[in-house]
Amino acid sequence: MRYIDNTGDTWEDAEEETLRVVSAQMPGDVGLVFTRSSAEELYGPLRPLADGTSVEPQDAPLPALPSITDVMDRADVFRAAHALVADLKWDEREYPAVFDVLSVAKWLEGDE
Repeated sequence: MRYIDNTGDTWEDAEEETLRVVSAQMPGDVGLVFTRSSAEELYGPLRPLADGTSVEPQDAPLPALPSITDVMDRADVFRAAHALVADLKWDEREYPAVFDVLSVAKWLEGDE
């Protein structure tokens, strides 16, 4: 039986529990052998392909983007927000308040 992955590569059953790449966008991939679970982990879900049927490749699902707190700790977020607010041009009667800094920090974290 033949299968197609998210990139449009074609796979076929090889031996017990393994699949072989028979047609690929990257010529060096043809002939590679993987277990089905490894192939699906690397190339997305495999869909059965009827003989003679062409199927358009699907876009691979995008990996989840890391949140700002995964990259920066809360103190870094506060420092970045303070720097953004402090660099703004303020009227001589105005000055940045803690609320302004906290609002920008929430915006940086994506909490609208």
